Amino acid sequence: MPVADGAIGRRALLAAALASPLLLAGAPARAGAAPRFVSMDLLITELMLTLGVVPLATPNVALYRRLVADPVLPAEVKDLGPLAEPNLEYLRTLAPDRIVVADWQAAGLENLARIAPLAPVPVLAGGKPAVAHGEELLRVVAALVAAPSRADAAIEACEAALATGRSALGGYPRPVYVCRFNRDGRNLALFGGNGMIGDTLARLGLANAYAGRVNAFGVTNAPLMRLAERPEAVIVHFDRGPETDAALARLAQSPVWQALPAVRAGRVVRTPVVYPNGGPRSATRLALALTSSLAPLDHG
Repeated sequence: MPVADGAIGRRALLAAALASPLLLAGAPARAGAAPRFVSMDLLITELMLTLGVVPLATPNVALYRRLVADPVLPAEVKDLGPLAEPNLEYLRTLAPDRIVVADWQAAGLENLARIAPLAPVPVLAGGKPAVAHGEELLRVVAALVAAPSRADAAIEACEAALATGRSALGGYPRPVYVCRFNRDGRNLALFGGNGMIGDTLARLGLANAYAGRVNAFGVTNAPLMRLAERPEAVIVHFDRGPETDAALARLAQSPVWQALPAVRAGRVVRTPVVYPNGGPRSATRLALALTSSLAPLDHG
């Protein structure tokens, strides 16, 4: 299980990543060929694709497509199987130049170093606002793939979406729950704290209706009743296709759900799934989705 602050602090690891000559030089490419990178983390894959760099392979391709979705993962990306047990023999045949891992993964994936050099990236924000941290990480990964200037456009788009949203939602009087319903219709994931979703809400000038404790990724599991704590709130939930359809079918039969003021007043918004631990691309998509869905909603 990852921890927010290990023996190597987030800032120290980020500084080391930025200062590493190997990292800044990128992976040694074959003559006349672009470096072949493998990503072992969903966020790192998102960051690479944001930069227009397609990884050679990544674990659990289906999970990326379900949880992250955008940027689209091209069909040619090879699937290494489960994240906990990647197919090392297959990975060896792919002959990557560099394997990019999350900092919290590095100790458990040391065996990969026998296949190609590892590049750990400090994905956990710790105490730093997650959006700014994601922008830093995008620059780290841009340096790793030898395309440092490519990060600028994505960061500028993110900041523009946040500024536009803050202007459009200025003075929004209602707190906002952001959640993901479990299939059982009785439990949910609530987002808050300093994670990407909580930080994006703050950057938009919105009050997060959930102010309780969250883990290092800014999320906690909670019973449905937690949505009753702020009766004046708007409920925003992520659309995960059949899983959400099943949850909503069960919620339709739930007296607790039907009694919530937000439900009775029609203040429930279903929005496209956004990766809760994502980088600037995910923050941009969330800012745009919240702006488009909340701005027309009754401010009173």
